Amino acid sequence: MSTNKRYRQRGVTAAMAKLLFGLLFLRGICLAQQLPPTLRQALAHHLKASQRQLKSVEGGGIVTYVFDTNSREDITLVGITRIWAPPSAFLAEYEDIAQFEASSSVTATVKFSRPPQLSDLDKLKLSRQDAEELKLCKPGSCGFKLGDSDIQRFRSSVNWTAPDYLDQATGSFRQFWLDYVNRYQESGNAALLVYHDTSQYSRIADGLRDFLQTASILLQFSPDLVDWLRGYPHPAHPLPDEFLYWQSGTFGLKPVYRIAHVGVQRTAAGYGDAYVIASKMLYASHYFRSALEIRLVIPGQDQKIGGMHYLVTVQMSRVDGMGGFRGRFFRAVATQRARRALETHLAEVKRRVETGFNAKQ
Repeated sequence: MSTNKRYRQRGVTAAMAKLLFGLLFLRGICLAQQLPPTLRQALAHHLKASQRQLKSVEGGGIVTYVFDTNSREDITLVGITRIWAPPSAFLAEYEDIAQFEASSSVTATVKFSRPPQLSDLDKLKLSRQDAEELKLCKPGSCGFKLGDSDIQRFRSSVNWTAPDYLDQATGSFRQFWLDYVNRYQESGNAALLVYHDTSQYSRIADGLRDFLQTASILLQFSPDLVDWLRGYPHPAHPLPDEFLYWQSGTFGLKPVYRIAHVGVQRTAAGYGDAYVIASKMLYASHYFRSALEIRLVIPGQDQKIGGMHYLVTVQMSRVDGMGGFRGRFFRAVATQRARRALETHLAEVKRRVETGFNAKQ
């Protein structure tokens, strides 16, 4: 073998060794990342994450668990993962809410215009089963979650014997939503519905109040967002980034039509800008009496190789049917399914954000 050829082979071998060392070093970085101390302490203190769960997150795993609320009717789920992209990459994906929420169980996700328009609801279409439930509604007994005045509205605004009663019901439901969103934008939480679908009245605002009283991690990372959730439309600290959207999809045995109000707060963190996002449920047609979802997007220590962050998701909901023996069984099944769904969602978000960010580099 010639001397030049031996040198070339040695050069290739050395280059491959350097590449292998670089990959192993990068893998070591990925596996060795520690949570920012403030976030680690907050997860352990506020969300009762175990040391084993925190180690799993630091090792690149996706962790989901049920947080004990000491309440039979409330369910709180926590999900944590690490994403190799800067926090701004996550925010860009999230603000395209239709794509962010896309899944096989979601049939439509639409942002409301500013101000909201009836045309924003063109994709909302009730099923014949939905219309039949509305037709039979009366105060204290209704297949949809509605207040007394709203039940009366559907009884009087739709000719239930007409051949086009389904179209009439859909049109009436769209107008009901538009009027409701406009009232909310004028009066805030005072305008949130008081459901009377069962013998007991249920106030969306009550659930929101209780969730905020227990969401101590949100108060630590973004007290201004707590103020906004309570004080909209006249909070002491208005948010520059907020939007309303509606969604339809399947959950359990029935389709669910829901409206949410999202607020985004940018705040300083130890390793760069962080984002705290809150999604307040304004309405859900079935199952949910109140809900609040919080996302913490916190930059990690290593911002040298494109950036990275930790995503913490906290889902709080007040759900029907949790009392008695059947309720305990339903709760176990519902929480197990919801936890699996959250884990799948986090894996998809991680993949989507990392892929989208890397494609732009």
